[in-house]
Amino acid sequence: MSAADENADGAAGLIAAGENALARGEPEKAYEVLAKASALPTDGALLHRLAAAFAQAARHLSRHDEVLAWIDRKIDGVDGASARVPLLVARLGVLRLLDSARVLELCDEAITTALGLGDHEAAARALSHAAFAAYRRGDARRARLFADRAGSIETQSKAAQFYALRARMFAASAVGELEANLELSMKSRALARELGSDVDVANESNNLAETYLELGCPAEAKACAEVALQLGEQTGHVAIHAMATVYVAIATAEAGDPDEALARLDAMRIANTNRFAVIDAASVHAYWLLERGASGDARRAREIAEPALEAAIAASADNRLTMLYAAIARALAREGQDAAARIELERARKCADRGDPSAQSMHALAAAEVLPAAEPARQVVLSTARARILRRATRREDPFAFCSYVRLNRRLLELSGGVPPDLPKSS
Repeated sequence: MSAADENADGAAGLIAAGENALARGEPEKAYEVLAKASALPTDGALLHRLAAAFAQAARHLSRHDEVLAWIDRKIDGVDGASARVPLLVARLGVLRLLDSARVLELCDEAITTALGLGDHEAAARALSHAAFAAYRRGDARRARLFADRAGSIETQSKAAQFYALRARMFAASAVGELEANLELSMKSRALARELGSDVDVANESNNLAETYLELGCPAEAKACAEVALQLGEQTGHVAIHAMATVYVAIATAEAGDPDEALARLDAMRIANTNRFAVIDAASVHAYWLLERGASGDARRAREIAEPALEAAIAASADNRLTMLYAAIARALAREGQDAAARIELERARKCADRGDPSAQSMHALAAAEVLPAAEPARQVVLSTARARILRRATRREDPFAFCSYVRLNRRLLELSGGVPPDLPKSS
């Protein structure tokens, strides 16, 4: 047997061991053996499997940089579209947790190459990563384009269908279509169960938790997040477990216990390599500190939000900028730094159009605290926020969910004239 054959056999065994370790919920072991496999020559189906498994292990453990460097070296060293596709898609999968702008710069090559080969699963996966990046960038139009392309792929592959559903879900998130988002997340989780992927079931449970929170359903959100917590721990997926902890905390706070929620958030430790989890957790942490408003909470909120803001700018997480600027503005106002608070408020306003659907409301709440009651701009912002909340409420089966169980929207309605006693339901 030649040295090349021995290397191939060795790589195959290591890759199989890594895949099995991931399936058992042992990502550290998986990463160890896959790193060994990555040092051996691989091509064809083996390279496909190695790229997918190594990227998955990296996401589990937040060890993105090492795997990304290996992928870049491999891309430079292979010829032919069929050899490049798994690497191009795996690169997007790692980068989506590091830098949204970079994903959008690179995604067209992966999508076009995969579609040219008729590799529907790789194309759908790449489109899902691209839609997520567009959502994080606050680019709803581009997210919809990726979702439409994913939806147009005709395939019997359940894996491809799963990633196409996720692309559509991210597009719905970008424009605040919450009911559609909920339905798509439910379908995605059902498909993940059929595919036997506990990691994807956990991830979709987190997506459901986030949407239930936005719909004003904290009990349902907590139940979904607890599923994600359990599966995140079983599979060793650091980011999924962290975000499940965040959603349990939000649900706890929305249900009336901000002290318990903040205790959970205070106890969290997230590796800085997992940028989006750090950013999202910090955004929530700062918001609920300000909502509680105990002694020292404003200063603590600002100390949490400021480094998260730097991370969000570096990761092109534009959809969180308004929330972070608004938190800093509110904190500065409470600390008596009025001029500085106005500067941060203006920054929050400029970013709001590229933020997620709650960004406008976060800006309005900050304006209510930073600007004097008699200032016309304050009234304009609050009136606009009120009209937006009521317009959305009339399209919902339970319009009071937006004001009775979601603190942010209720506060804005109270500040702008009170909660209407007779909100009409959608037809």
